[in-house]
Amino acid sequence: YEVPFLGGKKPDYRMGLTFIERKGAVGFTFSCVTCHAGNLFGKRIIGLTNRFSRANLFILAGKKASQKIPGALFKYLSSASDKETWLFNQMKKNIRSVEDRPPVVLGLDTSLAQVALSLAIRADDEYATRSEQNILFPRKEPLADEVADSKPAVWWNVKYKNRFLSDGSVVSGNPIFTNFLWNELGRGTDLIELESWLDSNSKTVAELTTAVFSSEAPRYTDFFPPEKIHLDRAQAGEKVFLKNCAACHGIYQKAWSLPNSGESPLIKQLETIEVRYHETTPVMDVGTDPSRYLGMKSLERVLNPLALSKKHGIVVRVQKGYVPPPLVGIWARWPYFHNNSAPSLCAVLTRYEDRPKAYFAGAANDPDLDFDQECNGYPRGDRVPKEWKQNREVFYDTSRKGMSNRGHDVGIYIKDGKELLSPEEKKSLIEFLKTL
Repeated sequence: YEVPFLGGKKPDYRMGLTFIERKGAVGFTFSCVTCHAGNLFGKRIIGLTNRFSRANLFILAGKKASQKIPGALFKYLSSASDKETWLFNQMKKNIRSVEDRPPVVLGLDTSLAQVALSLAIRADDEYATRSEQNILFPRKEPLADEVADSKPAVWWNVKYKNRFLSDGSVVSGNPIFTNFLWNELGRGTDLIELESWLDSNSKTVAELTTAVFSSEAPRYTDFFPPEKIHLDRAQAGEKVFLKNCAACHGIYQKAWSLPNSGESPLIKQLETIEVRYHETTPVMDVGTDPSRYLGMKSLERVLNPLALSKKHGIVVRVQKGYVPPPLVGIWARWPYFHNNSAPSLCAVLTRYEDRPKAYFAGAANDPDLDFDQECNGYPRGDRVPKEWKQNREVFYDTSRKGMSNRGHDVGIYIKDGKELLSPEEKKSLIEFLKTL
């Protein structure tokens, strides 16, 4: 489900585009599913992270190209009508108030940089008025150089939380309003115009909020036979999870714990029947790369003073660490950590020194070739498809700034330098996580 900025036609979910009509001219804009819908073995899953969204790259290319094409030339070359030419010229005007930077690696999002850099070329007032002077003389913004890239979040976890984003820095307000504000700043929208639209379309905002909060995670058994899960091993993994992981990530009651569950088909036994997550969403520092949460300093400074933030109770507060997320649908969310630095659950459960320092990513098309069922993530070594190795865009190097795969080991499953989990316990834990 997605909403165009001003009215519009039925969206094309495959492309993540929404067609919009303004003053009789039809154009298109990005929809929510550009980043929040992903391919999973031939199915388009609404709410799943798009592993290879090119939204930031498209915006940068569009800005560069559009500024070189006069409206008259656009009309001549494309045989556009007067109304379509007007829409093109409006886009040229709006995109002058948009600034962004490419992600370090394809698959990450630079929304923090885009919002902060775009506000740096607007006036410093409560409506961030578009300003030619600021475009020519932008304010200095740390995120022009600092890296705060992160993966887009899945939708189905939103319902469990009351603080939002990967670092929990949105401590108040409807997260959908936050996304409206961020997205429209990233489109160069006039905020007075946006405020008027939000006031007139409260029902639409409520419907979108309901859609996000109602989304459900794909199940492992939607794509693989239930017999692929070893029940005894998954049940052993549940015990490992409760002892080592539940305090941070919540408790997941399984149908196999119900009386007489053995009489039910295996697929029913594997179901999660209750999720018990924290009443107040926690933020914890487990040593993972800090660049993302440090980048929120820029947004706290520029977003909180905006009239729209105050009106809708949106409050950003910088945190130290990240939210230990609910693990519903965790099997479908590889690669892991907020910056995609762990290619599989095996990597997550490996001490930092021994984790892969680099890996190749690729689309999840073939469940046999593009997915490692044992480790739950990208295939390793000789199993990496040759075409992935030929595409440098999807080569992940953890030595690059903001891409570190440190953390989430010491104090969790390593204490006093010793591993708390045996290899067999790790296998069982992964088997349990596949059922969530």
